[in-house]
Amino acid sequence: MSRSLSLTTTPLASAMNGAMEKRRKVLIPTLDLAQPVPPGPDVYTNDFLSLTNDPDLRQIFLDKLAKSPRVFGVAGSRLLGGNSSDHVNFENRMAQFFDAPAALLFTSGYDANVAFWHSVPQAGDVIILDELVHASSRDGMAISRARKSLYLFSHNSPSSFEEMVHLALKEHPTIAQGKNTLFVAVEATYSMDGDFAPLPDIVRIVEQYVPKQSAHIMVDEAHSTGVFGPQGRGIVHLLGLQDRVHTVLHTFGKGRALTGAVILTAPIIRQYIINYGRPFIYTTALPISLVCGLNASFDYLEGPIGDQRRAQLRGLCEYFRGALEEAFKHIPPNLLSLQERSLPNGYPADTISPIIPILTGYPRQLADFLNSYGYAVQGIPYPVVPKGHERVRISVHALNTEEEFDTLISRLKQWATMMQTMGTQVQSGRIQSRL
Repeated sequence: MSRSLSLTTTPLASAMNGAMEKRRKVLIPTLDLAQPVPPGPDVYTNDFLSLTNDPDLRQIFLDKLAKSPRVFGVAGSRLLGGNSSDHVNFENRMAQFFDAPAALLFTSGYDANVAFWHSVPQAGDVIILDELVHASSRDGMAISRARKSLYLFSHNSPSSFEEMVHLALKEHPTIAQGKNTLFVAVEATYSMDGDFAPLPDIVRIVEQYVPKQSAHIMVDEAHSTGVFGPQGRGIVHLLGLQDRVHTVLHTFGKGRALTGAVILTAPIIRQYIINYGRPFIYTTALPISLVCGLNASFDYLEGPIGDQRRAQLRGLCEYFRGALEEAFKHIPPNLLSLQERSLPNGYPADTISPIIPILTGYPRQLADFLNSYGYAVQGIPYPVVPKGHERVRISVHALNTEEEFDTLISRLKQWATMMQTMGTQVQSGRIQSRL
């Protein structure tokens, strides 16, 4: 204990306390995770298909465990004795399910993104990325051979993307000569806004200007796997682009209710990552129990329950979005508002995101109010998001109910009324003090 207490006076502790204090001053939450999530309606996790507490899925999982001769870890990385038949068979299943040339299983989407982006781009290659791609992709790019040749385009803007393609080709003529590769990094669905990448336009622009042998498009489907496309295969399959996108990442911690990830790509890239992707090389393989769980999740969602849950989710998203629009009509937009909803070219008209940001100039206050009623949401302030786009992020789940959303909307309206009353009182006090 004395050693622990002495740390509070060290330069390291002082620096860390100073950094945390800076976060507090700009109202960025500083968490300690000392308490579990409080009970209440789940409108905040990424359990889009309501699988984490599903009793039928649980039973399928337990049945698979009971039949498996081995359920614990493999006590090593895939390269060090951990390459079990369970891992190999699941990768073969993923390649077949997603109609991909090859698949490589990872312990997490973070590891998968870092492994791909730090190892695959070579010297002389360039990477064009959406300015809002996930931190895991950026962390991989930061230590890649192409780290000095990154081109950011404005979020979801085809015109900005095309501009960056032309600039990259101009500054790196070896790409047009077929000697180097132009990589593209986008996400199918973005986690903060719930919006969709303009994939048809991105693919069209790449095919128009970049030689076929010099192009490589990588799509992160973390927030769309299980939710969109035939049998939950994702946005790339929904749009019929699986033969025109080179690498796709699917993660299993959201729509699949477990953990882990798979990269779908060419056999040579799979083999290269196995031998050069440090997060893959030096990470213990997924335990057999989790592979059993993944197989159970895919079995379950490939059946009729998958289409049923996706239809329920889509209907609830439409209901909640419409109810919010109606409720916010008479509320000042600085208190509560919604982002304009639009779909990129080529998307089916009924595509709707389960991620709905509620914009507010008072994200911390709104989150605190909702927390008091059991909603474990967080306020997302500037500079985490651009100024004027502060929000509380709501996630819709297939087994939420309309009644749950009606209650949530009543709480939002209650908070807005309270804030307006407080503002009137403050303004009246100022007037009186001047008198």
